[in-house]
Amino acid sequence: MALHFGALDTRLLQLEGGPGGWSVRTASLYSAQGKSRHARAAERVAEERKSLRLLGKDALIGISSDAVSVNLVPIDEHNRGRIDQVLKDTATRSSQDSEGLEYRYLPITGTDMAGTREDLLLLTVGASELRRCRTATESLGLRPSGMEMGAFPIARALKEVHQGEEDPWGFLHLGFSQSLFGVVHGGEIRFLKPMQLTGSALLSRLEEALNCTELDSLNPLLENASSGQENGIDSTTIANLHQQSVGHAVEILRFLKSDAELLAQEIRACLRHFATRNKGARMSCLELTGFGASLPEVEAALGKSLNLPVGLAAPFEALGIQAPSHIRAEEHLWCAALGLAMRGEA
Repeated sequence: MALHFGALDTRLLQLEGGPGGWSVRTASLYSAQGKSRHARAAERVAEERKSLRLLGKDALIGISSDAVSVNLVPIDEHNRGRIDQVLKDTATRSSQDSEGLEYRYLPITGTDMAGTREDLLLLTVGASELRRCRTATESLGLRPSGMEMGAFPIARALKEVHQGEEDPWGFLHLGFSQSLFGVVHGGEIRFLKPMQLTGSALLSRLEEALNCTELDSLNPLLENASSGQENGIDSTTIANLHQQSVGHAVEILRFLKSDAELLAQEIRACLRHFATRNKGARMSCLELTGFGASLPEVEAALGKSLNLPVGLAAPFEALGIQAPSHIRAEEHLWCAALGLAMRGEA
């Protein structure tokens, strides 16, 4: 089973069956924010435990991308002999935690005019975040069988959709306080970088647009969500945003245009870097996941700025996974949980 502790909510997902015949056995969502969100979500799970029909005790834990620092460390003749120290120094600069830090790295290879090049993708997370995830899971009588940062299970879920494709494809996870752009090629993440524009920034821009269209009834919700207050935002709030924005697409797109173009410029720069290290390879499409992707007109604004096929990720539908209606309504928010569950059932 998968237990993904997101910045805004925790998602519990268990599949049954196998590749080509998966279906959802259990899927539950628990809205909780802040440092105590893990414990509060676990309390909610415990209250519903008997009705959840969970099988087994092993749980794969998903760590919110918002809690993980991502750095791409190039390897060259100047640092190759002291790469361990370089990684440690980079991790220390990128994150702080009174309980200490844990970091892992993955090699990412590419080929350019000079031959094969290798970078290291460094992931750093605070020990306190790991402790909160582990403690909440164990309080439910479950055994943490592994931990993954959100980007990797997202890529696992979506690569099944793109299986057999020769061209690289991308995903943009617009998290509440951190966004990540990744390129997947040959079934592996070949590029991953944090983006400056986040879901909360898009929310603020949407607030401006709604104010200008005199839709001020959502301001209290928007203010709570922007400040990350508990119960500030959930799927109901997003649905309300969409309902209130009907008929105001032009105004909203006007407000989002500059942000979308800046984000598109950043993505294009990433793609140029990726192309130089991968024999000019071009990305075929972009899949959107995360909170920010839910906001009205974000998909359209990015599509116009990037001039690429851009769409909300929908792996359950694409893979024919039988799932309840509340998942089908927001598949792009379940990608990390799905990727974790796939790993657990593989």
